[in-house]
Amino acid sequence: MNPMRASIHFYTRNIESLLLLSAVIVLPFLIVHNMTLNYVNFLAAITGAKIVSSFLNLFLLLLFLMVVQIPFAQFVLSDLEGEERPLRKAFRAFAEHGFAVFLFAIVYVLAVCTGILLFVIPGLILLLLFYLTPYLVVMKGKSPWQCLRTALDMGKKHFVQILGLLLLASVIEWAISLIGLYSVTFITTSFGAVFFTQMLLNVILFPFVAILFTMYTYKWSTERERVEDVLALEG
Repeated sequence: MNPMRASIHFYTRNIESLLLLSAVIVLPFLIVHNMTLNYVNFLAAITGAKIVSSFLNLFLLLLFLMVVQIPFAQFVLSDLEGEERPLRKAFRAFAEHGFAVFLFAIVYVLAVCTGILLFVIPGLILLLLFYLTPYLVVMKGKSPWQCLRTALDMGKKHFVQILGLLLLASVIEWAISLIGLYSVTFITTSFGAVFFTQMLLNVILFPFVAILFTMYTYKWSTERERVEDVLALEG
């Protein structure tokens, strides 16, 4: 299976369900993030504490990112395994695993943000090593803490690939956001129009990024299980 090709095919084939998931789950998180950030930026402009604003922006962005990946991972997994009603199972997975991943994400994101703001490199390494945890939670049906060892092993083995995927996703998001921004400002300079456009683009783009990581995680997890089975038979 080529994860990139499979992701593009899956996204185009299930675009309606994916956008529904994104509108119901991703959009509210984006609204909360932007409203909170605007308020904090206002306070930072008054007090001069811009570093607090930067920390909170990074913290909330990564925190929400960890949580909202769950339903998309389940949706893809249900389809790969031929299960019925994948959309319903996606919402159920979000309800079942969302709070546990949220608690894990608080600790994880705090460590990542602190490492990035203080030393940069350690924070980025932590980000990459445990980034696959939410996907493994869905695939293995375990708590985030029980998936840490597997996430760490996969993070170390596929460190460069994970970094490449994150950079690719960032470049795609940046390019599409830039195109959308220029397109809107060519018509109007209204802040509301620009804000709405950026939100809409994120709602459309995020499902593909989540699908891409799910496909790669599924492939790597399957390969890992095959190796473990062979070693068990040889032992």
